[in-house]
Amino acid sequence: MSGNKLTKRAERDAAGGSTIPGVTPMMAQYLEIKAANPDCLLFYQMGDFYELFFDDAVEASRALGIELTRRGKHLGEDIPMCGVPLKRADDYLQKLIRAGYRVAVCEQTEDPAQAKKRGSKAVVRRDVVRLVTPGTITEDSLLDARANNYLSALFRAPTSTSEPVERFALASLDISTGEFLITMVRGEDLGSELARLRPGEIVVSEELASERRIADLADQCGAALTPVARTSFDSLAGERLMKEQLGVATLDGLGTFSRPERAAA
Repeated sequence: MSGNKLTKRAERDAAGGSTIPGVTPMMAQYLEIKAANPDCLLFYQMGDFYELFFDDAVEASRALGIELTRRGKHLGEDIPMCGVPLKRADDYLQKLIRAGYRVAVCEQTEDPAQAKKRGSKAVVRRDVVRLVTPGTITEDSLLDARANNYLSALFRAPTSTSEPVERFALASLDISTGEFLITMVRGEDLGSELARLRPGEIVVSEELASERRIADLADQCGAALTPVARTSFDSLAGERLMKEQLGVATLDGLGTFSRPERAAA
């Protein structure tokens, strides 16, 4: 069975809550957490290391240039595994983020001694404490102090007889500084605007993500492309979120925002 098929079966088992003979309590916990974070590499803390399993291990070992080993079996197959020390985790995270990966960091949330009090087979409680993506990093050790690190959202405005020209709403936030920018840009100028901003990550609808031109523009400016459901781009929800984040009852004093701009926000 290939590594990919093994991982997909393991994720389905975890998502369905099925009990599989031979799966250790620790691995059952891992599978459950991984099933909840399928689009991320999972850094799973085990003592002084973050360990990765299945396809995550294969991907990470290749991206980081570290040894790929095996740990136990699942469905009769060896489980691929690699690990990085906690003390050097930021160095490895930086390499993965620069390569465009998303990482879910899962840490032990209790002392192993506490787990033992619940029984000899009790597993140390763990939980995902942060999601690290190219546009959401805030750690100084992972950022370039000489440049902004924008998380951008890109929304294509509907065309009409009165507005036949392709236009995009582009909202950009540097989470590390709080700087927020929002603008409309013509389709022909989108590449130069992205090159100017150089976002770390661009959130787009699944429809836009499937377009080769958008993928190429993201590659050219060095940004990771993150597809989300089209329903995520909602002008009313965007306006409400802007008011909440800016602590205002109305946006009137901040300028006029078009529906596409509010949808991108």
